[in-house]
Amino acid sequence: MNTRISFLLNDNLISEELNPAAVLLDYLRSAGLTGTKEGCREGDCGACTVISGQIRNNTIVYRTVNSCLIPLMNVNGHHIVTIEGLNQKKNNLTPVQHYFINEGASQCGFCTPGFIVSATGFLLSGKDNSYDNIIDAIDGNICRCTGHNSIIRAVNDLAAEFSELPEDFHERIEYLIRRNVLPEFFRNIEEKLPHIKTMSGQKNGNETPKYFVGGGTDLFVQKPAEMLSSELTFLRSSDNLNEIFERDGFCFVGSGATVTDILNSPLIKDYFPGINEFSELFGSTPIRNSATLGGNINNASPIGDMTAFFLALDPEVILSGGTEERSVRLKNFFISYKKTVRKQNEFLKYLKFRIPGGEYFFNFEKVSKRTYLDIASVNSAVLLKLDNNFISDIHISAGGVFEIPKYLSAASEFLLGKNIDPEILRQAVEIADTEISPISDARGSERYKRLLLSRLIYAHFIKLFPNLIDIKETV
Repeated sequence: MNTRISFLLNDNLISEELNPAAVLLDYLRSAGLTGTKEGCREGDCGACTVISGQIRNNTIVYRTVNSCLIPLMNVNGHHIVTIEGLNQKKNNLTPVQHYFINEGASQCGFCTPGFIVSATGFLLSGKDNSYDNIIDAIDGNICRCTGHNSIIRAVNDLAAEFSELPEDFHERIEYLIRRNVLPEFFRNIEEKLPHIKTMSGQKNGNETPKYFVGGGTDLFVQKPAEMLSSELTFLRSSDNLNEIFERDGFCFVGSGATVTDILNSPLIKDYFPGINEFSELFGSTPIRNSATLGGNINNASPIGDMTAFFLALDPEVILSGGTEERSVRLKNFFISYKKTVRKQNEFLKYLKFRIPGGEYFFNFEKVSKRTYLDIASVNSAVLLKLDNNFISDIHISAGGVFEIPKYLSAASEFLLGKNIDPEILRQAVEIADTEISPISDARGSERYKRLLLSRLIYAHFIKLFPNLIDIKETV
């Protein structure tokens, strides 16, 4: 059933009756905006990249997204910017385009619009304009013929040219307009967006949806045709589900919070400062900007990175069936491969965990065939607390070694009350090995995965307690 979808597309207001599950890429190309390309249709190549802006805390937050995976309902009320919107003046290159031409960073040109949009989106985002950050901004884009060295030179030139972007959002917009990076219509977007009338993605009737949709980064890869004809409820249209907040000693993470929201959350960073060290392990920038916590957990993948991260915090998931809510421990949420205790009419509303206090330590580890932009062969996280050098609380998670995301209850229980000693760790690793049942697949053999998990458990303690040099001798 079609729904009224309203959003700003470059400098035009779109308000049409559309299938809310149609992906943005198809709409753009049918509207003649063919600069946005269709490549992999899985969020891997970046040829379909666009910029999406939405009002948050009374200002606009702009992020790059893969238009091949984002349903139209998820851009309801947003500002969508395509390559055509950036290239408003004929025969007048933007600085981003200039550097790509100057460094010979385009051959066939198929992927180039996505790179231009990603680099421009970075300048618009307000992030620290370092070389590393601008390289990260194009981590979701692939070029198959030019070679990435010339592209890296182009964005390096760009980073040097715009090394002192204004921190204030309005000053930054004006500066980028003056420098011909952005067209003038950006100046009025903040005034226009709040006045766009949008429909909620929630159903008012009693009909149970077939799917609850978060970011859609998995559903619209696996079942794109089925999405078009299914009864859906879109959770990201509920602003309160995007929130991350503290209450009564607990942290609540809304199921609609994206991976980027979580990684950028001051609350999460405050309690888990090490999250910055492995943020790049969680997919590409456009995927992180769309993928949600609720989708990652409900997907029930044994190798989900966000699931492994939070499973080590021993949290609860709050499930809502509309008028009633219930709470389930995350370690009890998964019952078999891709199956959970969630009922058909329920959706994950919040993830809730007790904020750690005292002397606590947290670490996440992941091994994959590629260091970045790859799914895990095995991943693991640990949260532990010390009291007079003895472990007073500990939770260890493991992914890729069982049919469900695995909470290592026996190994965690064994370590309770123990001091951190190489022999104790060897015994804990042996116990953990009895709790898992990995299979041989494309990401590694059973034996390899067992070895990986043992090494990751050791790695947790080596990284957290580097003064315990003797531990290294055990591995």
